[in-house]
Amino acid sequence: PPPPPPPHRGALRPDTTHLHPQHRRLLTQRLQNRGDMSRGGPGQRGGPGQRRDRERERDPYSNLMTPREKEWVARIQMMQLQSTDPYLDDYYYQNYFEKLERRGAGEPCRGGEGRREVTRLITPQVTRLEHTYRPVQFAGSLGKLTVSSVNNPRKMIDAVVTSRSDDEEKREKQVWNKRRQILYTVEKMYSVLLEVQDFEKRFLQTPEEQRESLLEQHRTHTEQLYSSLRERDWDSRINDELFVQIMSLRKGKRLIARLLPFLGAEQATTIVMAIARNLPAIAKKDKQEQVLCWLVEPCAGVIQSLSSSSLTDLLQQLQGPGGSNNTQLHKVLHNKFGLTLLYLVLSEGERLQSSEPHCHLMDDNRWTELVFSVTRELLQIPPSSLATPLFTPRNLLSLFSRYVDRQKLDTLQDKLQISVQTS
Repeated sequence: PPPPPPPHRGALRPDTTHLHPQHRRLLTQRLQNRGDMSRGGPGQRGGPGQRRDRERERDPYSNLMTPREKEWVARIQMMQLQSTDPYLDDYYYQNYFEKLERRGAGEPCRGGEGRREVTRLITPQVTRLEHTYRPVQFAGSLGKLTVSSVNNPRKMIDAVVTSRSDDEEKREKQVWNKRRQILYTVEKMYSVLLEVQDFEKRFLQTPEEQRESLLEQHRTHTEQLYSSLRERDWDSRINDELFVQIMSLRKGKRLIARLLPFLGAEQATTIVMAIARNLPAIAKKDKQEQVLCWLVEPCAGVIQSLSSSSLTDLLQQLQGPGGSNNTQLHKVLHNKFGLTLLYLVLSEGERLQSSEPHCHLMDDNRWTELVFSVTRELLQIPPSSLATPLFTPRNLLSLFSRYVDRQKLDTLQDKLQISVQTS
């Protein structure tokens, strides 16, 4: 259909009946003044064509909408002004124009015997119907096809509100608070670690008289790194729960690998003991990331500096509590990092026995029982279940030759060769 003709300049739109009467009179008077100016009234220079040219120079985007589009936008805006109770929904608007109307008639704003009756507001009666929108459904369709409109916009998501008990919310909040605390601890330790790593560079650039204070600061930072993992300030033991949570993070594993070379021998040994003691839980968190292998080199440096008694303790930590069914040793043999760490401990024990004349590992019953236990598990485990280590030390066969016969030694040699070939 053809677009409706534009409204006359001297008349108001037909959908403004809900305006206050005083407001309507002001708008009518303003439209009449504009009509006089367009007909060449005082103060107006040039014709309508020149005026349109000046308006386009002032606003290059004017007159881009057709009269029908303007009518459509204005109608949407006018719909928002409709109300079933205008004195409640738009109180200040109604009272403002009533005050203007009284002032124009010379009537006092409040009270007085000559006060006339307030003009009634003429508004269209709008009935609000509450209804629930139901989308159109078609037989055989996978979902509900929605028809979007102004009154019924397309439903974007289904917000399902699930009610949870207070205990569940409290438990979830505690888990998130604990995780945030672990992340904060890791970031704090990284900040201290960067200070420790920059010590050598700063020490060479520092004057001789200030190096003593710099050394003291370096010792403080190193002690702070280790104390972040301890259970109590006066206790040298590591908090296993905190340590496992740190090692469950990718950044946490990298952090431990980077700080081990900067710690003292006793502190580094305690951390390696904690790694061996909690290896099943740590390896369970590392199945996808495979970041534990970054710990092999720093752990190897610590193992090479251990005494024979500390080496026996580390082997005991790797095997866990004794018994016929040693599940922790099974998990160590199934993990690449765990098997490599076990090989490093056994290789260092063999090196001490062959090179140190005062080493009495063979006379230590605890070391002998632990090596027998490892040998028995290696003989029983199928080659397909044995993990592939990062490397196999060459002196392992000489170690096993001290505890098994020739037939079992050949079996171990074949099994270790298989693991090396598949790496």
